[in-house]
Amino acid sequence: MEQYPATPIGVLLMEYGEPTHVDEVETYLRAHFGGHTPPPEIVDYLRQRFLTVWQGDTADPVPPRIAMALAAELAQRAGDHYRVTCAARHWQPDLETGLHTLVAQGVQAVIVLPLTPHTSQMALRDYQQALAQAQQRVSVPALRLIETWGELPALHTLWVSHAQAARDRLPAAVQHEAVLICCAHSVAESTRKPEAAYRAQLEATSAAVAAQAGFGQWRLAFHSAEGPGQWLGPDVIALLDLLAAEGVRAVCYLSIGAIYDNVELCYELDARAVQRGAALGLHVTRAALPNAAPLLISGLADLVVESPIR
Repeated sequence: MEQYPATPIGVLLMEYGEPTHVDEVETYLRAHFGGHTPPPEIVDYLRQRFLTVWQGDTADPVPPRIAMALAAELAQRAGDHYRVTCAARHWQPDLETGLHTLVAQGVQAVIVLPLTPHTSQMALRDYQQALAQAQQRVSVPALRLIETWGELPALHTLWVSHAQAARDRLPAAVQHEAVLICCAHSVAESTRKPEAAYRAQLEATSAAVAAQAGFGQWRLAFHSAEGPGQWLGPDVIALLDLLAAEGVRAVCYLSIGAIYDNVELCYELDARAVQRGAALGLHVTRAALPNAAPLLISGLADLVVESPIR
């Protein structure tokens, strides 16, 4: 029987964070503007995005459900040896609060698991900086960040099955020619800060999933490029124009950069992409995200249990 330390191990699921009510949008943006009040037009724009995706004024966020399911899975495997909580880099509860919650439960070691399977260098620096700042206020003797886990077998199994299901929702006449568009969050890069490794990870995943799911063609695309500078592309919406010009009639979107539904991704793929596809005469469908699927939860539990921090 596997031996566990006397003190429990903490698991901190790190999400990006987003409001759960439309009235929180301005407060959410103020944090992103360094405490300054954002321009009204930006607040209105983001409010409309939330209302479009939620189809109401409130949301039921997925990360807490993932945390609850993971806690139950770990308890089934290892009794009370793990404590699981969820915290956000850019919302509430923040990372400091998450670490404090775990330490208050007697945790001396924490495994930090970002809820993004592929990690760019820019995101990794953000993770490390945010955790370092939180640790200045909450002392944790041992902390391990799982930097990337995009090769998790359970995740690949879900991606393949969900991509196939999305293709099956297309009209029968175009299913065989559908192009799989694998997408992830864009990041800024330069000659001093290249993101070649991030793109290579995503391309390898895209090729593997497309082959296993039986797609003859696939493309990698990016969403949410914001701000000045050079960002990874092509954009998920702009790519539709290129594919239409090539004579493509159907596409399936598959997010390999996110595992749960969130406003940013759903707005890009369920609103903008569908609208642009209709204007171009394309059939557009999106593969479901894993969210809190039991298979994913089991895979995440494997990651935690196999982590070297003890």
